[in-house]
Amino acid sequence: MIKKLIFNTAKTAFKKAYKKYKGEVRQAKKLGTPVVPYDLVKSDIKRRIRSTKFMDKAAYEAAPKTKSLPKGGPRPKLFGKAYASDKKGKSMQIPMMTKEQRKANQEAISQSVRKFISQKFGRKKLGGVIKVSKGRFI
Repeated sequence: MIKKLIFNTAKTAFKKAYKKYKGEVRQAKKLGTPVVPYDLVKSDIKRRIRSTKFMDKAAYEAAPKTKSLPKGGPRPKLFGKAYASDKKGKSMQIPMMTKEQRKANQEAISQSVRKFISQKFGRKKLGGVIKVSKGRFI
């Protein structure tokens, strides 16, 4: 069982490394960059597999487990000067709203924009008097 697990792990590792190596070779032809020889890649995989401890299910169940982190994980520690992006956003906090409230809000925004556009771009002053023609300001 464990031999099969080790074999499958090694097989997938070599397959992945070979694909990556071939991609690097293709890129190197285009860009002229150096490539790590495949023999070194293989020896690295072999070394990592030798140092990996493989267990069957019973051994895994018997092994002592570490305690899990508290929910949400540890808080990130910031060192040095913090930037504005590191802090929680305190502006533009929009409260939750229902579908009807959102629809009404969107309609209000739409009306406001229409009013602004008509005032800003639809007006032409003629002798200090604003005239209205066909629903638009002239």
